[in-house]
Amino acid sequence: MTGLHPHEPVFRQPPELPAPPQGTSPYELGDTLPARWYNDPEIWQRERWPIFGSNWVHVAYDHQLRNPGDYVTENLAGWPIFIRRKDDGSLTAFYNLCPHRAGPLVFEGEGCSKNVVCKYHGWAFNADGKLLSARDFGTAAPDDMDLTTIQVASWRGMVFVCLNPATPPLLESMGGFPAELAHVPLETYRFHSRSVRHVACNWKTYGDNFLEGYHLPTTHPAMSRDADALHYKVTYKGDPRWNIHTMPPRDGSTFGVFGYFWPTYAFDVFPGGFAVERWLPRGHTHSDLIFEYFFHDDAEGVEDIVKFSEEVADEDARMCEHVQRNLDAGHYNVGVLSPKWEYPLKVFHGLVRDAVGDVG
Repeated sequence: MTGLHPHEPVFRQPPELPAPPQGTSPYELGDTLPARWYNDPEIWQRERWPIFGSNWVHVAYDHQLRNPGDYVTENLAGWPIFIRRKDDGSLTAFYNLCPHRAGPLVFEGEGCSKNVVCKYHGWAFNADGKLLSARDFGTAAPDDMDLTTIQVASWRGMVFVCLNPATPPLLESMGGFPAELAHVPLETYRFHSRSVRHVACNWKTYGDNFLEGYHLPTTHPAMSRDADALHYKVTYKGDPRWNIHTMPPRDGSTFGVFGYFWPTYAFDVFPGGFAVERWLPRGHTHSDLIFEYFFHDDAEGVEDIVKFSEEVADEDARMCEHVQRNLDAGHYNVGVLSPKWEYPLKVFHGLVRDAVGDVG
C-alpha cells in the first residue's frame, strides 16, 4: 500500500563539516534556533518526515526479538510501526495499520504473534506483509492492499528502522560512526535495566542539552566531581550527524566517553558497561527519554553506576522542562551560542534548518 504520507522521499548526503573550534578558538557567536521552533506544531509537522521518516532511528533490540513471531511496537514521531522476527530469523517491519480500515496488526508493547492478522476485522497477511485473506469481505479485496514495509536492520544488537525507502541502508548511512564503538565489547554485555521519563519538552530541547558540556558544572555538580568536566570535549570527524564526547577521567570515574548520532541516538560508556540514551518525540510538546543499561557479567559496582546515571538523567530532565517552559512563555526569542562550548549546537541547528527549510 502506498500514499501514507504526502511528502516526496527525502535523502540528503550530509554536508562537509568545517573544522570545529578547539579550546578558545575565535569563532564568531552563533544564534540559536528561534523559540518558535521548539513549540510550533506546524514546524513539528515539517520536521517529521525529513528528520524522523528519512533517517535511521533506533527503536528496539535483538534481545526483544529472540524467537519467530516476536514483535516490538513503537510510535515513531506519530507513525505507529512494529518490528517482527520471521521464521527464517530475519527481521521485518511494517506500519502497524491494516489497509482495510486502519486497524492494528498488533497491540502496543512487546509480544509474540505467530500470524499477522488484523485485530479489528481479521484480515490476514503473510510474514512479508502480502495479503492472504480478507475475512468474509463479500468480494475480492482490491489490489495493492498489502502492508507497507519499512526498512529495518540490526547493528550490534540494536535494531534501527527507516521509513523512507530512498534512504541508503543502515551501515552505509552510519558512515564512520561504527568504528568509534569497535573497541567496546557490546556483544559480551547483558541487558540490565531500562528507565523511561516522559519529559515535557520538545525533542530539540533535550538534543541541545546533550550536545554540550557547558552546563555540567552548574547542572551536574556530582558528575563534574566524578570527571574533569571543565575539559569536556566534543570531537567531529567530518560528518555533522555524529560526534564523540570525552571528559578526562579521575580515579574511579563513572563517566568519560559519550557519543551522539543524528537525530536522537546517544551512548554512554561505563566501566564494564554501556548505556543507550535516546529521546523520542511524542508530538511537539513532549519527549520520552529512554535509558537502557548493559553490563558485562563481571562488572563491578553496577547498581551504583546505574543510580548515578539516573540521578544525572533526572537533573537533565528537570532542567529541560524548565527551559521548555521559558521557551513557551513568549519573552525569549533567540539566544547566542558559545564559540568555546556550544559549537555542536550550531551544527545540530544547521541540520534541523536544512531538513525543515524556510518557515517564513
